[in-house]
Amino acid sequence: MTEQSEPPSSAPPPGVLGVVALPGLALWKRWPVAGSLLFAAGVIAPAFALVLLVQHRDDIVGLLTRPHILRGLALVAIAAITSRAIAVVLTADRLATPDARHQLRVRGGAAVALLALPTALGVLRLEQAADVVSTVFQDSADAGGVEVHDATLDPFAGEFHTVLLLGSDEGDDRVGVRTDSMMLAFIHEETGRAALVSVPRNLVGAQFPPGSVLAEQYPDGYDDDEGGLLNALYNTVVSDDELTEAYEQPATPAGIHALMEAISYSFGITIDDYVMINSCGFVKVVDAIGGVVIDVPTELPMPSQMRCSNYVLTPTIGPGEIFMDGTKALGYVRSRLADSDYQRMERQRILLQTIVDEVGFTDLLAHFGELADALEDNVHTSMTVDEARQLLAVLQNQEQVPASIGLAPPLFEPSEPNFDQLRSVMQALRRALVDGTSLETFGDVTLDTTVD
Repeated sequence: MTEQSEPPSSAPPPGVLGVVALPGLALWKRWPVAGSLLFAAGVIAPAFALVLLVQHRDDIVGLLTRPHILRGLALVAIAAITSRAIAVVLTADRLATPDARHQLRVRGGAAVALLALPTALGVLRLEQAADVVSTVFQDSADAGGVEVHDATLDPFAGEFHTVLLLGSDEGDDRVGVRTDSMMLAFIHEETGRAALVSVPRNLVGAQFPPGSVLAEQYPDGYDDDEGGLLNALYNTVVSDDELTEAYEQPATPAGIHALMEAISYSFGITIDDYVMINSCGFVKVVDAIGGVVIDVPTELPMPSQMRCSNYVLTPTIGPGEIFMDGTKALGYVRSRLADSDYQRMERQRILLQTIVDEVGFTDLLAHFGELADALEDNVHTSMTVDEARQLLAVLQNQEQVPASIGLAPPLFEPSEPNFDQLRSVMQALRRALVDGTSLETFGDVTLDTTVD
């Protein structure tokens, strides 16, 4: 005697929305095992993935750049779509009439297809973004550092993680690359206290470690045909084949390595890592996070032409709170028609802190692909992903960044530098971060950086 197939159910047909949203639920009564498996794959697993993302919202970059996490998310996405397709087919087979079975298959299949397309694109986007991030960042935490030549110059060696933040200011109206934005981020390893220090682009006569190639070429300090401004050092090195060969490092281009060495020796500090972003990357990063709002206290003239701009800027912006996309933000930090390099340095620090504050969980999750694209070919760094996200976390903690200092008159005169004084400033700043006390007085200037 042959076994007869189970007759179709005469129960009211389930809705398409219920079958697709809660796969397996309509099958529980008749096929509890299959129903449970479909519900787990289509509902529980995606919910678990979402909880994982929310729980790691402070470390979303690190989470999404771990290969096993990406593979897991991809499998969850595939299982979620597959479970819905199976649920549509099995549920339709239970229906009593051919017309009802046909309608559920067609409508349910269409709904699953609509879900499958963005899911597949999302998984592909995350994997592409992870590839970009793995290309930009280093595998080793020891890549790219520059130790101070004379250990006596840096009594805090080993206590801080120091990162040189560089912005290159290319343009069609100039030859080569200039590092017009330079900042040092000091992070005390034990307490997490941090400080941002703007390095003046117009610092003249930068010093080089004794015995180095540049020290032999510039024994009295850096001096080129344009006055020896620090922002031109990168271009000096990359334009000279011998200097490029002497300073090129596996994780650090020659121009950046020479610049790190000059700042390290001139400032009496150890520099552990660098991050360099060009104008195009800067514009893309600000656009990717949806722009920022900056309070502009007075009317500020805007540059007329900039490489990587998306449009021509208005002649001025401000005063008041101004929404800035990437192009306008680039004009904000590059403008120096109405004030000096020192005000420009202050604007750079303000914008950096604003961007860091804006890059939260929602932005990283929603715009991870765009942010990764902004990094590709536009950012170079010696940092690992772990180091980068730790730096971001520290800078986002306002209580941990008590000091934001520009090396400008009357504290320091870049056009007539006293490097002994500069090294004293750097020591006092870091001592304040270690002890949680105020900086000492230099001349007539007192910098208050008291921290909790």
